[in-house]
This record gives sequence, structure tokens and C-alpha cells, in this order.
Amino acid sequence: MKKILLASTALVGFAGAAAAEISLSGYAEIGIFGGSGPNANSLTAETETQFHSDWQVDFRFSNTTDGGVEFGGRVQIEETNGADAINGGLRIDEESFWVSGAFGKVTLGETDGAFDWALSEIYSGSSLQDDHTTHAGAYWNTGLDGAYDDQIMRYEYSFGDFAVAISAEMDDDQNTGTTFDGITDDASFGIGGKWSGNLSGVDVGAGVAYQDNGTNSVWGLSGSAAFSNGIVVAVGYADLDGTIDPVTGDNVNPAVDSWWGIDLSYTPPTMSALTIGVNYGEYEASSSLDGNPSGWGIVANYDLGGGAVAMAGYAASDGADRTGAEYGSGNGNGTETFSVGLGLSF
Repeated sequence: MKKILLASTALVGFAGAAAAEISLSGYAEIGIFGGSGPNANSLTAETETQFHSDWQVDFRFSNTTDGGVEFGGRVQIEETNGADAINGGLRIDEESFWVSGAFGKVTLGETDGAFDWALSEIYSGSSLQDDHTTHAGAYWNTGLDGAYDDQIMRYEYSFGDFAVAISAEMDDDQNTGTTFDGITDDASFGIGGKWSGNLSGVDVGAGVAYQDNGTNSVWGLSGSAAFSNGIVVAVGYADLDGTIDPVTGDNVNPAVDSWWGIDLSYTPPTMSALTIGVNYGEYEASSSLDGNPSGWGIVANYDLGGGAVAMAGYAASDGADRTGAEYGSGNGNGTETFSVGLGLSF
């Protein structure tokens, strides 16, 4: 789940040593979801409307050396019913560790490469099944991350309103000189930069990044503007070079050359608990035989206070590949998906 967690912090002190900061936070969802059109399990069956519950626990910890260098990490445990579930249907996810000082910050583990780090996702709001962000035209600026073992090292450095980063993910499958995993044995390298500031009362952000793994190269741009009247506009573009699937190494069906998307959200100044967002995205397929996958989503969130948020999301996907198969939502619930419920942060 791509959610924001609210942390509660505990301080643990040790005699003669700096205090270590350990935080534990949690997130849960309850509600209903459904969909129409072919889903992930069948080309004809539709997703039945059903109950939904999910949860995750996030551990974060940090400390400081006697010389003032900070270090820390995070580990997330979440419920999953997928094939990668371990005992009791649990999964350890997003574990990463970092060291930070005047030299910058180094992070190693399951973290964003420089491409994903520099480019902001366009999407606003949250929904139970991520409906509004998983339609056929959605993209999360993942670049080529996860092409190998998902162990990524990223170095970042900030100066004023600017920040830059480089990253690498090594190919350690020990099949040197082969394409066993569908791509070459070259490491995946990334570089990116971003800027944020205020222009005439408008909060503005921009990012640019490039990533290459020896087989594919991708580059992208992102930008956003938040106005004082509660309107936020975010846009993104990525040149994907017919990118292969970073997990399986297979050619994406269809292979896509580029993507663009836009999101518009509104939080009324007189009702700051409410946020409404709508987005649209579209890919350009590499072959004229394939239709261009596209889709749009809408979301509404209302902050009830105390960490509880009422959420509703809907999305529709459009287009079909050369076999006539319709493009569906990435959450597997069909070409049209919806969910309604509560997000609970602890």
C-alpha cells in the first residue's frame, strides 16, 4: 500500500551513548471494493463487490555517532495474500538503511533509485485499492528499479532549494555474460535532480531524471504548482524506450515508448479536511497494432481527525492490445474499479 503513516515515537536511552530514537506506526483499512469488466483472474468474469481490510506496521529507528553522523533505517511488515506471503500471510517490505552527514545521505536497501526519487508522482489522495492510481494509464515513476534484487544504493545531496542524487542496482544473479533475467548483466544506474520553491505565492516543484540498465534507458520530467486557493496541478512525462518488465524481465505487452499524465486536486480553504482529485494518464504503445493504454481516476478524502480518513476512489481504463484484450486496472479488479472506506493511522 502506498500510504502515509503517522508515527508515535519512543526514546530509548543508554548510559554513555546518544539516545536512539525508535518509532512505531501503523495503518489499517476497512471498507468495500468492486469492479466491472475482465479482471486479473478471468477474461470474462467480473470482480464481485466485497469487503476489504488490510494493515501494515512501520518501524523506524535512528541514532547518531559521537562525531555527529546520523544513521537509521526502516522496516515494514504488512498483510498480504499474494504468492510472496510468509508465515501467517505476512511480508517484510521496504527495508532500507541510511547514513547522513555534511557529506550528504547514503541509503541502501529496498528504496527508490534516483529516477523515482527525483520525480514526483502526480497523484493526490488515497483509496482502499489505489483505484484512482492503478488504471491502465497510471504510472508511478518507478523507472528501472527492481530489475535485479531490489537492493538499491542511492546517494543524495541537498543545497538550498535544490537536491541531486545518483543510484545503482547491481546485477548479482551470477550469470555474467548472459541475459538469463531478460536483460544484460549491466548495473542499473540513475541520476536525478529536483527543485522546490515559492514563486509569487505559488509553491512550485520540478524534477528531471535519467536511468539506464544496459538494455533500456528512461528519462522523465515532473512538475507541480500549489496555489493559495487550494488548487494543485501536477504533470509528468516519461520516455520509456519500450521498457521491459523490471520483475520478470519479459517484454511488456504492449511495449510502450512514452507516458504522460496530469492531476488536478482541490482542497477548499474553508473546508481544509476535504480533498478531491482527478487525474488522467496515457501511454504510447511501441507498435501501431496495439491501442494506447489510458485511463482516468477520481478520489475524495475527508479527514475525520485523530488519524481517520474517509476515502472513496474510482477509475476507468481504456484501450485494447492486438489480441483484442482490454487493458484493465493494475489492481486486478477490472476495467472499472471502485472502493469506499476508512484509512486509519495509528
